Amino acid sequence: MVGDDNKTEVVPCEVCGHPVLHFEHGGYEYCRNCGWRRGCDNTKMEEWHGISYPMLVPLSRAKEQYKRGLPFKASFDEFVRGLLFYSEMLFDYSGETYEVFKQGKDYSGEPYTIVFCCAAFQYTYNSKEDFIDNASISGKLLKDIWSKVENPRFM
Repeated sequence: MVGDDNKTEVVPCEVCGHPVLHFEHGGYEYCRNCGWRRGCDNTKMEEWHGISYPMLVPLSRAKEQYKRGLPFKASFDEFVRGLLFYSEMLFDYSGETYEVFKQGKDYSGEPYTIVFCCAAFQYTYNSKEDFIDNASISGKLLKDIWSKVENPRFM
């Protein structure tokens, strides 16, 4: 038990099965075995949104990555799904941090734009498709250089 008002229980990591603590009022402990962080029911998050919280990589793909000895990393499509869910995302590429965020509302069908920026530029895209098809860094499409992107994450 951690403190008097925050009960804990030991549960298996949803990726590797290693024991982790579940805090009654505060989520889950970081898995020291595989590095997975669990914040909610990621089976439902994957079903509903195609991502996990807070790791972004869907649980089923995280299990595959773990079995293959790969680090957890979201695909470009998962990053875009995360953007649509979280509204604000970051990633690193060639020593620079890039930000992508939604402006406007999309919950009721109202239009929104996607802003892609860093210290050197800021571009605005009129839709998810526009961002996917045209977002680039130094003339290279983001979707084509995604394998070189590091640490895609939400803000």
